[in-house]
Amino acid sequence: MEDNLKALKNYETIVEAMFDQELLRERNIDSSINNEESVELMPMFGELNEGPRLLVLEKDYENAKKILEEYEGSIGN
Repeated sequence: MEDNLKALKNYETIVEAMFDQELLRERNIDSSINNEESVELMPMFGELNEGPRLLVLEKDYENAKKILEEYEGSIGN
């Protein structure tokens, strides 16, 4: 079902997740960050639950993944 959310990427910090979320937003892809509040309040939870996770709709997953990969490739990571 295309309305399901799918985890796109896990992050060490909320700032990294928010940066990628903004990249996707600029390209009209909606996303949300899971575990945002718990990691900000208690950073130790980041290690327990794999940190903040960027979620996108299944229908946008492949395009979102490509956008992030292209960006990372352009900066040499």
